[in-house]
Amino acid sequence: MAEISKNTLLKLENINKTYTGVQPVHALRSINLTICKGEFLAIVGPSGSGKSTMMNVLGLLDAPTSGKLYYLGQETSKWDEKQKAEFRNREIGFIFQAHLLLPEFTALENVLMPSYISRKTKKAQKNRAKEILENVGLGDKFYSKPAQLSGGQNQRVAIARALMNNPSVVFADEPTGALDQKTGTEIYNLFRKINAYEGMTFIIVTHERDLALKADRVIEIVDGRIVRDERHN
Repeated sequence: MAEISKNTLLKLENINKTYTGVQPVHALRSINLTICKGEFLAIVGPSGSGKSTMMNVLGLLDAPTSGKLYYLGQETSKWDEKQKAEFRNREIGFIFQAHLLLPEFTALENVLMPSYISRKTKKAQKNRAKEILENVGLGDKFYSKPAQLSGGQNQRVAIARALMNNPSVVFADEPTGALDQKTGTEIYNLFRKINAYEGMTFIIVTHERDLALKADRVIEIVDGRIVRDERHN
């Protein structure tokens, strides 16, 4: 087993991902990377560079072809799909460019979705969901449905949903891509606030260079390889 510090959230050892077909696609090539608890980092790269594949592998949505991935000191290749799903629900939050809210449910109901397999009481779950919605500035929108909210408000609901189970890490895939600059800045500042006050690790996948440069660490991927790993603090 790899030697892993207590402060290490994620460790990748020689990770490769190849999609087979008429012409095999080498999406990730010999990736070695350590991500510590509480980091705020951005993954950047041109279209087709492998950054989305990287997020899917890190988020346990896709398995590497070879190599080892450790989460909180545990080697994930030994887990079956049920174990991965339980870990994702407990430790990982996802935020996407398309907020993927269920249109027939209220903001509060959407935020509650990840908690349904939790052992907490319904009252405790609802109190937690309301608290998070208040923290993201939607204390007066508990019972509004997505069609009644703006794009920025819906993204805030998606953020609250990602935080519902108090995850160790939040993955944000192009989180401000569909927003205007002012709203995008507000969402970024909200990420920063959560990172600072709750200590959650944030990993942002983005094309937006200005957004990436605000991160504490920038990892650039080109042709499936890490070509830059730069810290700003």
